Amino acid sequence: MVKKRSLSPLPVFDQQALPAFLRQHDFKELHALTIWRHLAQHPEASFSDIPGIPKSLRALLSDRFAHFSTSVTTEQRSTDGTVKLLLKLQDGHEIEAVIMRHKGRNTLCVSSQVGCQMGCTFCATGTLGIIADLCSGEILEQLAHANRVAPIRNVVFMGMGEPLNNYDVVLAAIRAMTKVFGLAPKYITLSTVGVIHRIRQLSKDAPLVRLALSLHAPTQQMRSEIVPTSTAYPLDKLMAAIDDHLAMKYVVGRLLMV
Repeated sequence: MVKKRSLSPLPVFDQQALPAFLRQHDFKELHALTIWRHLAQHPEASFSDIPGIPKSLRALLSDRFAHFSTSVTTEQRSTDGTVKLLLKLQDGHEIEAVIMRHKGRNTLCVSSQVGCQMGCTFCATGTLGIIADLCSGEILEQLAHANRVAPIRNVVFMGMGEPLNNYDVVLAAIRAMTKVFGLAPKYITLSTVGVIHRIRQLSKDAPLVRLALSLHAPTQQMRSEIVPTSTAYPLDKLMAAIDDHLAMKYVVGRLLMV
């Protein structure tokens, strides 16, 4: 069962909390984008440094929100340049974000949940079961923390959790990665073991985002043995959904080029 969470202070990057707060206090919602972009570009800034918003709003932000609601407790560096960040959440749970360095780009692997409900027999996270969904602010903070280490160009949802099981939050985070942090959709990849109805929804909501399918086995029977939840997602229907996503990505990409 997914744990219900109550965060205080709230992550300022949360895509639901900040707009709701602005509406509640009769501020224009467009201030949210100003706040997010400034803090994304200036990770060491405080709320009092944000230009273009009312002074009264700056004071209120400090009372209700945190620039970083998560903290980096461990930063491990390997000889190939990979950096693993262990992040502690407000409620004491921990997640990982990993920076992978390549020639000409840095890629960040982010988590979308604490634990995972898919039950893959070979996965350490799968043995935990599902503990909690991350909010969009906590996902985006992984990117903000990583940018303090190295400029990130690519993001992959391949950390803890099945991102399609936290769909609305992950979609909000993806949209903010492009709108706030300036990443191109083609540089964002979502890895899934295959949640068919969500793959089809993603094709409509974010067709330019890349999909990586964690297949793990060539047949439905073999796959069901190591990914128990895959019995609900037959391989033929799963591959059809992937094909449709690729087709939609091609169509939308062509339309944007015209």
